[in-house]
Amino acid sequence: MTVSEGVSRSDSVSGGRSGSGKAPASPGAQRRSLLYPALVVVAIITQIPFLYTVYLSLQSWNIIRPDLGRRFVGLGNYTREIFSAEFGAILLQTLALTAMALVICCLVGLGLALLLNRQFFAKGLVQTLLVTPFFIMPTVTGLIWKNELFSPNFGLVTWFAGLIGIDGFNPMAQVPLFMVATMVAWQWEPLFMLVLLAGLAAIPEEEKEAAQLDGCNRFGIFRYVELPHLLPYYRMVILLGSIFILQVFGEIYVGTAGGPGTSSMNLQYLTYQTGLVGWQVGAASAIGVATLVLTLIILTSLLRTMNAVVREGA
Repeated sequence: MTVSEGVSRSDSVSGGRSGSGKAPASPGAQRRSLLYPALVVVAIITQIPFLYTVYLSLQSWNIIRPDLGRRFVGLGNYTREIFSAEFGAILLQTLALTAMALVICCLVGLGLALLLNRQFFAKGLVQTLLVTPFFIMPTVTGLIWKNELFSPNFGLVTWFAGLIGIDGFNPMAQVPLFMVATMVAWQWEPLFMLVLLAGLAAIPEEEKEAAQLDGCNRFGIFRYVELPHLLPYYRMVILLGSIFILQVFGEIYVGTAGGPGTSSMNLQYLTYQTGLVGWQVGAASAIGVATLVLTLIILTSLLRTMNAVVREGA
């Protein structure tokens, strides 16, 4: 074999290999491909039930009346439920409940974080006790508020109110929405406290010392050093808290049952009452889909507002 024949044969072999083979995937594509199985599982678990809920929202279906069957009503459930006066009132109550709980969590969480941001005896024990409400189930919280603290017959707080001359003190019936907000805030305040405490611990001591040299008192250090530094932490914890507080159900179910009347209902409880008390599956599905859309709108608006506040603070 001559040299020219060997070169031509090797060129043809290499050309055939390069023509039939594929270019290797980029490292980014290889990393993303590892996520595809998990994404498929998440899509199956979340999106298939959601799509079925959307399908049910277009039907008129009463479970306890099988003789009526299912009827396709299109957007009839949405127009009847969403544009009703009851839905509008309960939507406002949901927003008010979320706002009250967030304000209480922000203020109490900040106060406790400031108190814990120092060294003192048994600090670990105190911090553990303050985190305990986070691990108590919502139904248990509702029972504590309803029976142990604010029961008009043998509640601890109502007993103290009677000692100081306040008769007929029954906040679970007089201001039920605010009491639900206190239940929710008591349960989620530890999350706010821990996140804000982490933010305070991340502030360099040199910045505080420089503020003291400039003549700032303790309030000045908080106003000009600590609070601006905590704004990104507030943004994160408010978004997380909003997601969970908008889904509150157990405290309402056990504590007030949505009453008196509908004065302490939120959209989650309205969905339950429509679907599992009134057995109107189509109407309950429509309320659930509308609740999801409204939640996304609220969270998107809140995120944009918090981003603007953080940018101004920076």
